[in-house]
Amino acid sequence: MVAINHNMTKSLMLLFTYAAILLLIVLNFTSIINGLGVFISFFTPFFIGIVIAFILNEPTMFFDKFLADKVFKKNRNTLTRALAILMAHIIVILLLFLLVMFIIPPLIENIRTFASNAGAYLSNTQAWINQLMSHFRLESIDLSELTDKAFGALDSISANMVGLLSQIIIITTSVISFIVTMFIAIIFSIFLLAGKETILHNCDRIFKAYLPDKIYQTAAYVNRITIETFNRYIYGQLTEAFILGILCFTGMMIFGFHYPLMISTLIGVTALVPLIGALIGGFISSLLLLMISPMEAIWFLVFLIILQQFEGNVIYPRVVGSSLGMPGIWVLLSAIIGGGVAGPLGILLGVPIGTILYILLRNAVQQKESIADTEQV
Repeated sequence: MVAINHNMTKSLMLLFTYAAILLLIVLNFTSIINGLGVFISFFTPFFIGIVIAFILNEPTMFFDKFLADKVFKKNRNTLTRALAILMAHIIVILLLFLLVMFIIPPLIENIRTFASNAGAYLSNTQAWINQLMSHFRLESIDLSELTDKAFGALDSISANMVGLLSQIIIITTSVISFIVTMFIAIIFSIFLLAGKETILHNCDRIFKAYLPDKIYQTAAYVNRITIETFNRYIYGQLTEAFILGILCFTGMMIFGFHYPLMISTLIGVTALVPLIGALIGGFISSLLLLMISPMEAIWFLVFLIILQQFEGNVIYPRVVGSSLGMPGIWVLLSAIIGGGVAGPLGILLGVPIGTILYILLRNAVQQKESIADTEQV
């Protein structure tokens, strides 16, 4: 009886302790979140460094193997790894330099030209819609209010340019902070890539020493699927987006569509989201071209559908290989849920996370079915 009362008292004390902690967390939730944000911000360079190391891991391993096999005659050592890391970082820096020097300026010019002609495009669109409405004997609509609001927003932006000096100071400070953060992140990524095997081996030893064997095996299994999925997703989608963007730009230049760089960039960026990304990009691009010419928008849709079929069935399987291997409905749900939780970043991360959950569920179901079939036999 005494033992029962003692256990009950202990359970009640634990319950009241947990309740008190939970109440404190709820009452100070905003302060806790802000504090966590400040704490996490100190580690931002290291998080970015981990992402850089993850992305550059495959190119580094490729160059490491290439140098060891072709240059150093099957002798892989610290020098080959150092040169491989250097080559991978140089290639990325060169690509970014080419992007900033040769892609972004004409892209900005495309956007600026489109914005300056937006009023005329809206007038054309209104005339075309009214003509269509009159054909079906419907009441015409007036887009002048939309035009006035758009130009009113531009006037408001111009009026707020009074505080330009303070904005320049803030932007300069942000740029300096960004440069410092990226410098630390790159240095950290170099250390991670240089000592990857040692770091992973030590982490594996720690987990194996302190986790029960069953939990350790499960964690290792989930970790392997996670790495494979993110690798396949990152390199697959980057390659597909690049190919689709280049083909779209080439085709638009050949057929004389308006704003080829702006629209092909939009198609390429949205193609980072599997299955639905390029569709969203194509829909937005068609609306932009619709403002210029309805027939051009229709022909662009035809061109984009043919392009996606060619790229998806001919080029992508040969260049990238198999896709994520997840049904379209899962991709759509993952993108919608991810977007609802974390916006555009959630859309990008929701798809690979959804793929991991799908693979784990599929493998678990297959294992259960296999056990059931074995027991029946």
